[in-house]
Amino acid sequence: MQFFVARKRPRGLSVFSNDFASSQFYLALRFELYAFDWRICAVVGSMSESVQKTNYLISPLWAFLLWASLIVGVVFIAVAGVPYLIPGSDSISGFAGREPWIIAHIVAGSIALILGPFQIWLGTTRKAMAYHRTLGYGYLVSILISSSAAFYLAVTTKNGWMFGMGLFGLGVAWVLSTGLAFAAVLKHEFDQHQEWMIRSYVVTLGFVFFRVFLVASSVLEIGMIEERLVVASWICWAFPLLATEGVIQGRKIFGKA
Repeated sequence: MQFFVARKRPRGLSVFSNDFASSQFYLALRFELYAFDWRICAVVGSMSESVQKTNYLISPLWAFLLWASLIVGVVFIAVAGVPYLIPGSDSISGFAGREPWIIAHIVAGSIALILGPFQIWLGTTRKAMAYHRTLGYGYLVSILISSSAAFYLAVTTKNGWMFGMGLFGLGVAWVLSTGLAFAAVLKHEFDQHQEWMIRSYVVTLGFVFFRVFLVASSVLEIGMIEERLVVASWICWAFPLLATEGVIQGRKIFGKA
């Protein structure tokens, strides 16, 4: 009968192998920790760089424009928005059968008009970020409600299809700019988030620009009322958005606020 006896590994070699494996594991662990630290530093650095890139909005000029837009928005709501909420007024009578839609559009749009400056200011200065996020959700929901009503009003307008298309385009620009601002912050693209929020609020101010153009063209007696409505429905958001894009991209090119 033959017996097969397993040969034992020399004790010294076993100890050496274990020490070698332990040292390899230790080195690998330290490498992973260093790599993790490097990734954390990269994220923090990118966030700091993002804050530095967008600090131009804290300048006195930008602060003045931001709060001036809030004052203009409040005046606009009081003068042009509130009459639509009064039953039997001349303003609401033009929307017979569509009263709930115009009321939802004006109320939700007014909320977005007021929340916008606070939202941008808090996000830019990095103050009270909890309030910034809360106001952000309120701004987002108000735009979803107001734009949904705007789409319905655009396709059911009695002022012609060109006027309706202008308002429909305004709604698309509103939803698109706000949606991209929300998507950017979910991906921690803070500089992109801020830029798209600026575009979104410029489109929100389209209601103000619409009224200003109508009043100015009426005082100057430019064209017929139908022509003014059509031009106003396009110019109220396309021109301000183009000018805003020129400022944003121009600052990147020339490196000045």
